[in-house]
Amino acid sequence: MTQSNDIPENRVSTRSLAALIIELNIARRNSRAYPKGHPVIAASLAKALQSYEDLLSRHAEIVLGVTSDALMVDGAVLDKSNVVYRDFSRVLFERGIGALLFHRGLTIEELNNFTIILGLKREQIVQHGGIEQVWAKARITALGIRPIRYDLFTTTDQDSVAADSAAENGEGLWFRFARELILDKLPGGTNIEQLEPELLAEVLNQQYANGSISNTELQNTITAFLAPLDAASSPDGISGQPYEKLAAFISKLSPELRRQFLESSFGNASQTRQSAAEQILTSLSDVAILDTLDDINHDRLSISPVVFGLIQRLGKNAGANQKESEELSEEEDLSRKMKTLLREHASEEFVPDDYQKKLNHIIASDALPRLSLDESDNLLKTLDNQSVEASIGQILMNLIREGVETPEERDMLLQNLSDMFGFFLQTGDYGQLHRMIDQMSDGTFPVEIQYRLRDEYGRREFLEEILDGLSVWGKRRYDDIRSLIHKIGSPFVEAILDRLSEEKNMSLRRFYMDSLIEMGPITRVPIVNRLYDPRWYFLRNLLIILTAQNDPSVTSVIRPLLRSEDPRLRQEALKTLVHFHDPLAEKQILDELDSHSPEQQLAAIQLAEKCTSSAISAKLAGILAMGGFSQPECEKKSHLVHALGEIGRAEVLPELAKILSARSLLNSRHLTKLKTDIIRSLPKYPPAVSRPVLERIADGSGDIAQLAADTLKIITGKQS
Repeated sequence: MTQSNDIPENRVSTRSLAALIIELNIARRNSRAYPKGHPVIAASLAKALQSYEDLLSRHAEIVLGVTSDALMVDGAVLDKSNVVYRDFSRVLFERGIGALLFHRGLTIEELNNFTIILGLKREQIVQHGGIEQVWAKARITALGIRPIRYDLFTTTDQDSVAADSAAENGEGLWFRFARELILDKLPGGTNIEQLEPELLAEVLNQQYANGSISNTELQNTITAFLAPLDAASSPDGISGQPYEKLAAFISKLSPELRRQFLESSFGNASQTRQSAAEQILTSLSDVAILDTLDDINHDRLSISPVVFGLIQRLGKNAGANQKESEELSEEEDLSRKMKTLLREHASEEFVPDDYQKKLNHIIASDALPRLSLDESDNLLKTLDNQSVEASIGQILMNLIREGVETPEERDMLLQNLSDMFGFFLQTGDYGQLHRMIDQMSDGTFPVEIQYRLRDEYGRREFLEEILDGLSVWGKRRYDDIRSLIHKIGSPFVEAILDRLSEEKNMSLRRFYMDSLIEMGPITRVPIVNRLYDPRWYFLRNLLIILTAQNDPSVTSVIRPLLRSEDPRLRQEALKTLVHFHDPLAEKQILDELDSHSPEQQLAAIQLAEKCTSSAISAKLAGILAMGGFSQPECEKKSHLVHALGEIGRAEVLPELAKILSARSLLNSRHLTKLKTDIIRSLPKYPPAVSRPVLERIADGSGDIAQLAADTLKIITGKQS
């Protein structure tokens, strides 16, 4: 099926739109959960209005498309895995809203009326003339709608069954009825055979509520449909499928239409039609049967004795089946629970001791105690929607912990808990998320339930929602999210790696890398499996993570990266292998120290400072002894001095002493800078060999002598 879509394209900030949808959904829930005028409702409406104004400050109009399970904007479907999006789209779609139009100037009264409309049931909206009539009565102007147009639904025309054959095998009964009922309401060429009974009933309910189909027209159509049954000798040869479709159609009709259909169809007819009635009525849902019995009991429906007896028998059988399965009705179950609660001394089983003492004190006093202003404020805080949701979450956790009678009940509680988890994610209530996860791991839950809960919290859509919070809530929530990552653990590894591979924000890349480093060994295999990624910058970050985790077992899988065509990746791989003192890396550095490329030689010098090999130290000292003291040569020698100082081998000190004694008339300034670098590096060598060199230089005069004297004091201080 296809429906026309004329939603205009307009770029919208998905982050601002997501914030608005979250607040609207919260306001809708609060409007249903609290009495009119409650402060929680007012607070949630105010927050939703603020989000609305923030979003509309940059747009003249925004159109939000609606399907049964998704929202659309700018021609694109919003994240279908988002729990709040799905919930909000379902609510809008069920009330006949095909699109929401946001305009500037929304008032708190209009927003309140909008949440009230979303709290109505579909039947209530139909009874009031449909969503357009309800919307007009609510006087909402800044927020507009486009209703779902059932008359625009089209299908492909397909002739698969001949008319005569359909009439003979029974399929034509349903198709002819559907065609007669709404043929003039649908475009020509519509394939009625693909029109489901539930959709037909919904269309008919709306047409009847709007007055576009009259009682007379409806009764004439029903009579024309059932006329062949009166002429038939027996309906036994007719397939049961059309009767099942008719039963599904009747069950979805509004109560008024259902009464008219049954009365017109089976009020006074032949025995043949009564046989058809039996096939239809035996396929009705339990709810439709009980509603019909209720109509009969209140003298609102007059039907034939045959059908009356049949419905009664069906009703009794339904009741018998319930008793045979020993399932209590809601009223019986409630009655049993109330008797337990109200039993004498039963409160001791349910009421905490400190709370019971307060109750006893109130009963013993002549008047109820008055609340102070501070106590009132504290009490009102507990009525905040976040507090209420948190309490509901705790109740669900306790119910699951204590156990339930059937797997179905347990699955239902787990699903509710999953929805609650998604709600806390959407609202940024990370404190409650931490409490729920901590309770899950405290050992009080059965092992099977712990595994189920871990699987639930480890679902990819939840992990992505947590990571989305980094952008939604900003740096102030980084610590909360980092703690959640630590508690949930391994399920996060792949999700974070996927994000790290594409993230452009440096702060978020740093967060992802730090998180993977902190997670430790569980990340090693997933990281190693990605070392064949073609993106050099992603591999560079992975190598940094492996270096920080300090696990030398990864050297064998890093060595192939030394043959990469990208010099930046080769350098990072070499740096990582040097960190792990890999012999192959030290050999390559020795080779590159002899390179004729100044850039490659300088890179090797900078990496050499991490090596402890005597061969590398000797090679660096040999390069230091070559050449003169021009500016380029002194700059390279300063790098050599720094690398040698980091290695700290005593055998290179004679070469350093030679430079400290050198003179140069043409390059005195550059040589002085090199001598300064050498003196500052001497504390990194053993004092027994560096002290004599410093003492000899300190006996002289000038800035270099003074620096040597100050450095001697540093060495002396370390020794003392």
